[in-house]
Amino acid sequence: MKKKTMYYAGTALVTACIMQLVFTGMIYNPLSLYTASIIEELGLSRTGYALTFTTMSLVCAAANWTLGWFKKKINLRGILIMGGTIMTLSMFVYSRANSLSVLYAGAILAGLAFAYLASAVGGTIINAWFAKNAGLLVGATITIAAFGGTVFSPMVGGWIASYGWRRSFLIAAVISAGATAVIGMFFRSEPAAVGVNPAFYEEKGSEKEEAQKEEEGLTFKEGIRTPAFWVTVLVWLAIGVIVYSIMGIIAIYVQDLGFDAASAGTALAPMYTANMILPVILGWLADRIPVKYVVSMGMLLFTIACVILLTSPSELPMIYVVAVCTGVGIATGRTTLPMQVRRVFGNKEYAAFIGIFVGVFSGGIALGSTVIAAFYDATGTYASAMKVYIPLMVIAIAAMFFLSDKTNKKS
Repeated sequence: MKKKTMYYAGTALVTACIMQLVFTGMIYNPLSLYTASIIEELGLSRTGYALTFTTMSLVCAAANWTLGWFKKKINLRGILIMGGTIMTLSMFVYSRANSLSVLYAGAILAGLAFAYLASAVGGTIINAWFAKNAGLLVGATITIAAFGGTVFSPMVGGWIASYGWRRSFLIAAVISAGATAVIGMFFRSEPAAVGVNPAFYEEKGSEKEEAQKEEEGLTFKEGIRTPAFWVTVLVWLAIGVIVYSIMGIIAIYVQDLGFDAASAGTALAPMYTANMILPVILGWLADRIPVKYVVSMGMLLFTIACVILLTSPSELPMIYVVAVCTGVGIATGRTTLPMQVRRVFGNKEYAAFIGIFVGVFSGGIALGSTVIAAFYDATGTYASAMKVYIPLMVIAIAAMFFLSDKTNKKS
């Protein structure tokens, strides 16, 4: 029985890794590489094309809210097959694009697909198949996504240069279809479907007692009535807006100082390095101490980036510090949200909760670039945004302590 458990749990972990490596690392992370080729061939404005990415993010945010419903209707395996099929179709639509409207169609399909193939689903898979060390494993899969972006971005750039952007999208469609087929053949939605317990499960007490423990937590209807639910919504909306808006301005900030594009790329390297290394460490910590402390520590370090930008720095070493702190913020957000949802609201309807909160987080990410651009257009400096961001981050960190580490026990 133990060998059978480890086989299926291992398959689930490999599935989560494939999702992150292929759909995030190979397809999502390099999407910006297509920009120059597409706008040149189709004669589009940068703003018009950029709005397709905003649409993609908003669709993804909205679709995340349906995750709990789909899990009840078609289970996790069905969600992954659906997401992979939509992604394959999206890549094909992109490859045939001859107008902005077709690009919007591809972006809408991609937004739907990413909702069913990204961190919310990955966290749900780990949560279902592993009774312990979920934080470490979620962190490991996110690290794989960052690694995939590092490896595949030059590869995708080579495809675009050698074969053109349309054929590059077709290659991505074929790989997406293959990954979906492999997942559909081998992955199983949950331990009960194959008659095993989750990995690292310790048998104590009667089966009835353990079943009750496994289902410990709040229903979504119960959770939505708690202050913790709404505090979580506001905190992760703020984190999405603030962290990712800072991420989006680092390169252009460097160039505004008079440095070239190569220097801007160098300034981004510390951020991506931190985002690659930290998820495993943060996940390991979240398994051992209350996750609210891990989130708070990460966001406190990120707030240092906001404080530095408040001073309008003009030297590259200070921008490198901003990049590192921003990388900490990104890694913290992506790694700890699934763990916080599990700790606060429990396992009973985990998919419903995680879908909502990832949707809120994604909505914040989609709004971030617009918010900080509005501050800059109004004042001519990013320091004005920091005057708002810093108090909001302090409030968000303080709000974490209203979320007890284990509120899902009914008493």
